[in-house]
Amino acid sequence: NQKEYYLREQMKAISSELGEDENEFDEIEKKLNNPAIPEETKEKALKELNRLRKLPNTVPDYSILRNYLDVLLELPYGIKTEDNKDLKLAKEILDSEHSGLEKVKERILEHLAVMHLTDKVNAQIICFVGPPGVGKTSIGKSIAKALSRNFVKMSVGGVKDESEIRGHRKTYVGAMPGRIIYNLKQAKSMNPVFLIDEIDKMSADYKGDPTSAMLEVLDPEQNTMFRDHY
Repeated sequence: NQKEYYLREQMKAISSELGEDENEFDEIEKKLNNPAIPEETKEKALKELNRLRKLPNTVPDYSILRNYLDVLLELPYGIKTEDNKDLKLAKEILDSEHSGLEKVKERILEHLAVMHLTDKVNAQIICFVGPPGVGKTSIGKSIAKALSRNFVKMSVGGVKDESEIRGHRKTYVGAMPGRIIYNLKQAKSMNPVFLIDEIDKMSADYKGDPTSAMLEVLDPEQNTMFRDHY
């Protein structure tokens, strides 16, 4: 232990002479102490941080690891918006933004009522079907407003590459997380109204079948175990 401590102190002295700032690593470690971050994620991130500390910043792996940690820390761990439980207000919001669509609005209000009564309806999926321009996307926005939740829209029309959904492995150059994780980051909360638009216009090619990957995202039995390759 003493030898390790001595070597680490030497490393700090050398890096301060080289002008490398140790503080940014300490800042990352401080952010990782957020109790809302799952233990498995924290463990993985600290392991990557220790690797990053030992790398000179001229090595290509340095920027890959740094980007990876940035993406991990930008996710809204533990941040949840409080739901509006006033169904009258929800009805007023839906009526003020859409005339007609009575059956649709009734179905949404029924769903909200069950959600507030049981507190157990987890991530239910509502499917809107209809020709362009009838208000599928805008009713999604209204649901978010009626619930006082953040709204995020992800259009998957024309998506052919499976890694758009599942993310790239971080060994690839320019690797990025999939759109699900990216949009969760954009939503800035863990319980947004998440609209997946133009899902019928997805197609497949030699890079895999994104519609099959989408099934795992949407199926409530297995989407709790969805993993992004990144």
